[in-house]
Amino acid sequence: MIEFLRGRLVEAMPGKAVLEIGGIGIALQMPPVDDDLPGLSGQEITLYTHLLIKDDVINIYGFRSGEERKLFNLILSVSGFGPRLALSLLGVLTVSQLYVAVLEENIPQLTRAHGVGRKAAQRLVLEIKEKLPKVISTEDLAACPVSQTGSTVFDDLTDALCALGYSNSESAAAVSKVIEHHKDLSREDLLKLALKNMTKS
Repeated sequence: MIEFLRGRLVEAMPGKAVLEIGGIGIALQMPPVDDDLPGLSGQEITLYTHLLIKDDVINIYGFRSGEERKLFNLILSVSGFGPRLALSLLGVLTVSQLYVAVLEENIPQLTRAHGVGRKAAQRLVLEIKEKLPKVISTEDLAACPVSQTGSTVFDDLTDALCALGYSNSESAAAVSKVIEHHKDLSREDLLKLALKNMTKS
């Protein structure tokens, strides 16, 4: 299996990225929305990969983090879920949001993804709810990138803390505090600081 690809990003559009590696352009299918990726055009980046060969067609799927790829692989294990639905879910929900939605059996949240109906969402929860904490640990979740499409810094960080077992109210309060006093920090650093403050209390 190809664990990851590192090369110069030459093209980025919704659902697709092209990396140049050794003079060869390699196309990767990706979650349909990633606001950060086009801004990295021309830079050398690393994408975690999943190689799928079906009917003599080779597809390489790319992900910004190892945790995102773990979720993709787990979703593929669910009956009726192929790469298209898995990418659709990862296109509208961050790793933390998807984690929380499954554990809390939040069907309306899961059905935000194009092509995922209520019955499919219920099946997804049924089949991966028990597996999810074993596949992605709380340490993995705290370390994974939280920046993704459309959601605000506040929402991302609050969802991440909720996924680690804290209530929504205490998570929101902790996030508000660190954002207010540390506006210049990255999302990852803000999450680590909020988590550190909550473990002290």
